[in-house]
Amino acid sequence: MNLLARTAAPVLLCILCACGSASRFETDRSSREVTASASVLFIGNSLTATETSATGEDMPAVLSHLASSRGQTFSYKKAINLGHTLQETWDAQIAQPFLTGATHYDFIVLQEYSTVPVQEPTLFYNTAVVTYQASVQRSLAASGTVLLFENWALTDLYPFSNRADYTAALDANYATLSGKLSTRNVIAPLSRAYEKVFATRPQTYLLMDGKHPNDAGVYLDACVFYAVIFGESPVGLPALYMPAADASFLQAVAAEVVLPAVAPPDAGTGDGTDGGAAVSPDAGVDPKGPDSTTNGSIPVQASSTGCSSSGLAVGWMVLLGCVGFLTCRTNRRG
Repeated sequence: MNLLARTAAPVLLCILCACGSASRFETDRSSREVTASASVLFIGNSLTATETSATGEDMPAVLSHLASSRGQTFSYKKAINLGHTLQETWDAQIAQPFLTGATHYDFIVLQEYSTVPVQEPTLFYNTAVVTYQASVQRSLAASGTVLLFENWALTDLYPFSNRADYTAALDANYATLSGKLSTRNVIAPLSRAYEKVFATRPQTYLLMDGKHPNDAGVYLDACVFYAVIFGESPVGLPALYMPAADASFLQAVAAEVVLPAVAPPDAGTGDGTDGGAAVSPDAGVDPKGPDSTTNGSIPVQASSTGCSSSGLAVGWMVLLGCVGFLTCRTNRRG
């Protein structure tokens, strides 16, 4: 009997592992709702407010054009302090007039200084949690959400030796901040979008000085925020000031990092003459959540909250086999 218990225990453990809960990323992604109206407060610096050379408009303005093209109601305000951290913006009393609680926003975007999330993580966490959170909470609508503007890795990789370590630190530290906040929040995965572009494009395709977004970077940022805020694919949005093939490529990248099941495999394919490039069919798909369902017009990533049927069946088959084997051995010995 003791042998049976020792043999069955690890098999039962495997069965329980097949019944694990959904990852936080999958749960957050599947809980995104389709919306046709949004009011947004952007708090940040030049990473948000860099203006395009084509139109002289920053990312929130470009996002507004994208939203209006599909009939969504979009309003926004900005608390911008160029070249400064979120803590310095607070110390300068720039953010507080927008966070009195008199106005309630559907989304409040927190965009930190470019290097702070990886070089000063303690400041990064404390600024959002200690300095901003209480004021942000009273200034959000009842179902409002904090959007964490995930900075991208710079050309200057200090203090890292390679880009992979830099982006891994960004992902880890934003995930840590997300967990520290008691306010509902979502990470806007700009870093992930930039790295997908850089897999087939030079950094100058999105960055004008190794840090700030150029016209294409601003457009990509707007497409990512469009997908996060409105819960639908940016594929098919107007190109605005961008060449059509480039716009299509960037829309597909944004769709894949925010709503992986949305973009068709050939979205963003160009003819090779003006910057368009095919996006890999499996690019951006989370290997932990390959299945999808549809919620209205939005493909929603399915999250597993119960047992894996295949894993459960295999587990029970192994357990029954062990029991039969041990029973035969016991009978022979008896």
